[in-house]
Amino acid sequence: MTDLKTEEDLEGELLRLYRKWKTLGYPANRFYQTFKKGCKRYKGGVRAVEDAVSKSGPGGFERLKEIGRLDLTLERWIVLDPKWAHLFSDEAHRAVKRKVIG
Repeated sequence: MTDLKTEEDLEGELLRLYRKWKTLGYPANRFYQTFKKGCKRYKGGVRAVEDAVSKSGPGGFERLKEIGRLDLTLERWIVLDPKWAHLFSDEAHRAVKRKVIG
């Protein structure tokens, strides 16, 4: 049986991803506050990701695209990864596919 990842697992992975971004000079502090328990903007990992990937305009995707690191976007690192896919809505998957695939 496959070990399904939980929202708590996701929040741990988001922390690892956030740390990678910081090493690239992209400190996504507001996003961090949405998935890190104890922060006043906390909404949970799933909702934080879904809200972020559904936004258009300047943001993390565009910043990471500018520095040539689309591999580290929420869209590719998280939503399109099969181990996390079950956590996200069909709407989030559609938004990601529009953004990544076109």
